[in-house]
Amino acid sequence: MIYLLRMCQKINGNIKRSNSQMAGRLLLRVPIRTRSFNLFCSTALAVSLSFCTWSHAQESALPLLSGFDAERISACYPPTNEDKLGEVAKLLYRLRSVSPTKLQAMAVHNSDGTGEQGRSPLVVGDAASLKGNIKTMQLVPVPPKLREFLEFSQMQVLTIENDDGREIKVITFPMPTDARAGDGVEGAGVALQLTSPSPDTMPGVSAIICNRLRWLPSSPPIAGWRLLRNQGVDISLLDNLGTRDRQPLLAEDADAFYSMMAAAAELGKTSADSTPPQQIAPVTLLQGSSELTGQWIQINLETVLITRISVTDPKRQAELASDHYYQIDAVGDLGKVVVQVERPDGEEGPPAVFNNRYPVSVVTRQLPDFLTARIREKEGPNAVICELRSMIQMDGFFFRLWSYETEFMTKNGGGDQFGPLLVAAEIRNVEPDSADPAGVHLIGSVAATAVILGILGIWIWQRRTDSHDRVARERKKEKEAETLRIP
Repeated sequence: MIYLLRMCQKINGNIKRSNSQMAGRLLLRVPIRTRSFNLFCSTALAVSLSFCTWSHAQESALPLLSGFDAERISACYPPTNEDKLGEVAKLLYRLRSVSPTKLQAMAVHNSDGTGEQGRSPLVVGDAASLKGNIKTMQLVPVPPKLREFLEFSQMQVLTIENDDGREIKVITFPMPTDARAGDGVEGAGVALQLTSPSPDTMPGVSAIICNRLRWLPSSPPIAGWRLLRNQGVDISLLDNLGTRDRQPLLAEDADAFYSMMAAAAELGKTSADSTPPQQIAPVTLLQGSSELTGQWIQINLETVLITRISVTDPKRQAELASDHYYQIDAVGDLGKVVVQVERPDGEEGPPAVFNNRYPVSVVTRQLPDFLTARIREKEGPNAVICELRSMIQMDGFFFRLWSYETEFMTKNGGGDQFGPLLVAAEIRNVEPDSADPAGVHLIGSVAATAVILGILGIWIWQRRTDSHDRVARERKKEKEAETLRIP
């Protein structure tokens, strides 16, 4: 390349000398020839530089961070004063709009082959992977003058120890309140600082800024979180699900929704974990939903409608390992509890009242064979939607309370219907094997004799029971029932 550039310089010099000697005759031709040789030299230089670019195969995140270059990022770390801290906060704000999936893909590319011949080491601004355990954690306030603009007031500073025993400083958004030292984290971010233990070793990331970290708690507070963590679910996604209770499914729910459904499906296939689910009633889910997010539960339901829902996003298809899932609209037994849902603010009228049963929604990647067979028998093999009554028992996870439009609420309560949304790992058939279970005829024959003999006594007792006794029984029954009022 050096030889080629020198040749270009020599040729250009000869042209200039020739031009000065032949100024009159070649005045119009000289600029054309000069531009031609300059173009030749520029092309040669571009080709040479392209070879240099190919030798640096790392993917920089700088094009994704508008307003930031490597020099500006290097200047803000470590944040030793308020101005530098403000710069770090601005960088985190800018990083928030970058897809964690894209950043992870870039980081994986950079980690594959780093240090190979023809590749250069990571530099500040490159995407980098992170995996390790929390050693220390600290919340750092964002400078007050930036809080309104950035729309967050704190940053989390972690010290992470990776598998090689190296410590890495991490700046990210606040972790879940249950996060502790010793918990695992994984993710990808932008390199802030690189250091080398010795002159002979390639520099490694010593500080990184991440827009999201996967939280893998070492001692999950509830059994469901442990099961999901073991399937690789980012538990930090569950931390704020409850803040969106009684809202439709939102874009913010997508990562938790699909990862939880994929994990539940794998649990259902292996059935390797012997952790017993917590038996629960629908009314319990209505009363304490936020505390139950991600809990491993068992519930008895009656199906009403089953719908096959297509997944069109290739990313979600890969995550779910399917191009569809099923939504089961069901009802759960309320027992003696009466649920009253008040009308929205500004609307007059009585509340919507639910006696005996309450709607519950279930999603699952795959239906059990007994439901698939019944749908095929009723609607054919290609059915997308099927009205089906069947008693089921479900083991799975509580997602959150969600809302959706129903004709019943439009007529009776105003606003949207809301109810528990569950993610199924296993669905069992609890329908009787036949319309006449074994032993019914035998038991019926014996019972019939006793009934006939007792008819006379019952008739005499009924004659002695007056209307006041019936009123007393009704009052007692009403007293035993409970009312759950939901604003």
